[in-house]
Order: sequence, then structure tokens, then C-alpha cells
Amino acid sequence: MARMRVVARTRPALARAANPQSAKEPEALPWVLFDTQAWTTAATVTQTYFTTVQNDKTLGNMEGPGQLPDPQYFEVHYIGCDFLLSPNSVASVAAAGPLNDIAQFLFAQRGIWTFNISNKRVGPFPLSFLHASGGPTGYLAITNAAAAQKNEYGNNGIFDGGFCVGGALLIPPKVSFDITLQVAAVLTLQTSPLNVRVWMAGALYRRVL
Repeated sequence: MARMRVVARTRPALARAANPQSAKEPEALPWVLFDTQAWTTAATVTQTYFTTVQNDKTLGNMEGPGQLPDPQYFEVHYIGCDFLLSPNSVASVAAAGPLNDIAQFLFAQRGIWTFNISNKRVGPFPLSFLHASGGPTGYLAITNAAAAQKNEYGNNGIFDGGFCVGGALLIPPKVSFDITLQVAAVLTLQTSPLNVRVWMAGALYRRVL
């Protein structure tokens, strides 16, 4: 269940929150920065995220390449990774599907991630720590007596909010940053190219006016 803090506030306190005393003081909003990069089977071993502006806004929401505009600050609380895989139906139970594609990143090729800011690194850490933000929760199975068949889908771990950094990472304006994903060797993917999305959830501080 989603959690929220409910407290009684005085009318003056509510008025101050709704009407800031100075336009120079920032507002704070819950926010998610995300970026998506494509991985190609037998080819891609590393991808860098948040360094470009996506024309397709379903793939990313950065306003500038590799940095925040002035005077925005982003306080990172959680980092996660989504494999944008659709449910898969194959005629042979021996054929690999979405679960195998995810396992290629997490275990077979020992994926790692690194947060970089101002040429300082945080990591590398195992990619298995970056859980998914959400995904399909239903299940559909179809049996065929004439031929072996399977249906499957997969997500990256449980939906626990991702890797918690608790606000320890702060991205100032006009400072270069990125997140790099790397695997040990080329991947063998059924879905190729496979879109992999990296996201950071936290508090965005921006000017009121």
C-alpha cells in the first residue's frame, strides 16, 4: 500500500505553503527522471543513460543532455531499471523468452551499473539491485495438446521502489551526470533490440515562477 504522511496543519502554515514568501525559494516536487536505451543481441555491452534528450518523450524526460537546467536540483532517493519486454508465446518449450533475456543481464553476463557525477563514480554495483518500477501482474497460460507451447513474461525483481540511496545523491544544476550499464560480454537476446529503461525517483527542486 502506498504511504503518505497526514498531519494537521494550521491555516497560517497552509497559507505559507500555498503562497511562497519569495520567488527565489524553490518548490519541491516528487519526480522521476528516466531514460531508455536499446540493447542489440550479440552486439551491445555498455550503454550510458541521461546524456541525450529523447525526441520521443515516452523514452526519456531529460530537458538537457547530461545535466539539469539552472536552477534545478534533484535529490535522488531510489534508482531502478525496467526491461521493456512484452509477454511472449513460443511454440517450443525449449525456446528462450523474456525471463531468459532478463537473466542474461543480471546473471549470465553479470551486469553492473555505475552512477557518475562530475567525474566521480558511485559503484560499480550489481545490476540485480536495480529492481523494476512496475509491470504486468496477470498471467495467461494456453495449452495445446497437439504441440508444446509456453507463454511467459518477466520483470526485474520485486516492485520495492528500487535501490534506495535515501537522498545521499544530489544532482546540482549544470553539472554533468550519467548512469552506465555494462555487461561482461555480448548478450544473447530473443527480443532485439531490447529497450532498457533506467530511472531515478526523488525530489526535484525548481523555482516557483
